[in-house]
Amino acid sequence: MSVWLELGAVAMCLPAWFLAGRLAQQIKLPLITGYLVAGAVSGPSLLQLFRANGLASLGFVDHTCLGVIALAAGAELRVSELKKTKRQVVCITLGISLLSWLAVFMAIMMLTPFLPFLRHRTHQQQQAVASLAGTLAIARSPASAIAVMRECDAKGPFCSTVMAVVVVKDVLLFVCLAMNLEFANMAMVAAPQGFNVSHMLQPALSVLVSMGLGAVGGAALGALLNAKPATLPRPFAVLGRSLPQPVIASWKPAAVLVAAATTFFSAVSFTAEPLLACVVAGLITTNRRSAKNAHEQLTGCLSQLMPIVYVAFFGLAGASLKLGSFVGSLWVAAILCLVRAGGIWGGCWLGCWLGGTPAEHRRQMWYGMITQAGVAMGLAKTVAVRFPEWGPDFATLMTCAITMNMMAGPPCFKRAIAQVGESRALLHPNLSLDLDDAPETSSKQEEKQRQLLRTVSDSPARALQPVRRPDDGHSPVPSSQLEAGPAGMV
Repeated sequence: MSVWLELGAVAMCLPAWFLAGRLAQQIKLPLITGYLVAGAVSGPSLLQLFRANGLASLGFVDHTCLGVIALAAGAELRVSELKKTKRQVVCITLGISLLSWLAVFMAIMMLTPFLPFLRHRTHQQQQAVASLAGTLAIARSPASAIAVMRECDAKGPFCSTVMAVVVVKDVLLFVCLAMNLEFANMAMVAAPQGFNVSHMLQPALSVLVSMGLGAVGGAALGALLNAKPATLPRPFAVLGRSLPQPVIASWKPAAVLVAAATTFFSAVSFTAEPLLACVVAGLITTNRRSAKNAHEQLTGCLSQLMPIVYVAFFGLAGASLKLGSFVGSLWVAAILCLVRAGGIWGGCWLGCWLGGTPAEHRRQMWYGMITQAGVAMGLAKTVAVRFPEWGPDFATLMTCAITMNMMAGPPCFKRAIAQVGESRALLHPNLSLDLDDAPETSSKQEEKQRQLLRTVSDSPARALQPVRRPDDGHSPVPSSQLEAGPAGMV
């Protein structure tokens, strides 16, 4: 009965959480920030609309939302686009992952005396927790990267490389986290005995089982999305003809939700890593060859699901925050953010140099790798559920650091896009649309336009020369009309 009461409380809070996200967007903050703050206000620490033990009974809601978020992350990895810049992407991904993990790992180990949930643990257990924190530092939000690129109307080689690195890095993140969770579990349960060969094989087996379940789930979801009314069994076809059109139109998003939840809970039942299984399911579905528009099919369904998934997941995440621990973690979180940024800068420089990335992109690449959002917070909450003794305090610290990165990252990425000259939204919106519809331009004309965009970003007060194409009939756009769109992202 208590589960239904908590679900009723969630249903009543959803509109308020949604409006809080829109309010955050109006004051140039990410939507997720509004959801988290509203959830924290309605949680046990303040308004007490939820009970602490009642939130624990809503774990299945968290797990379902996590499955959808992980599936969406896998859906962003398109193998056909990755092949074009695979050397650069691999080098940059490995550089950032290695150095950011190392920087945060060392920072946590040095800050252990100031962290109550680690202070009295063994050295091996401290190393396991520090490794988990370093692994979460690898995370970068694909959704926020897409949001900033759409806001800037950004296209070009720099943005393509950033997006490929972001998605590949998140797939690597799930594999690394799956293994780190197994190592942390062994360190907490059997620390005195240490590790042996069987301990090393267990995480690898868990990863393989997760990938197998994800492949099965992705193939099944792909078949469902590819299904046509004529190919359905007769009972389903008759039922489809009797249902209203809105219900029929929503069955594919419902199939994605069911597939994500089924894949997640199947992995849990096999003691595998559910998030990795859902990522693989998304990757298989979006890259299947049986449908030419496979990616568009899946992303279209996810675009209908994600708003309600984000509101529910991050509202509940805010409600479960321990506000006292959150405030006390601010200074440690700030140090972790700075250390992570240093690791990202070093990893980007090293990866770009090894991958042969142009010098101009090399200087700006690290600005596009700072933001963290939904995936990172979801993984932090996974740690809290997996290790109830110390996991909530760990998740609170990491959520604090992730929130700081979530606020600092989008402006940095927006600046980098402007610096490399790939932000067409710096020009008048109508002119940007005309340029999209225009015939192909020469490489010299494209370079001239990018140079103009760099001038805008470097000297915003300088009067700009009119921009027009030969014989296009458009009037010049005065510099007073140049403006950027509002910030707002998930």
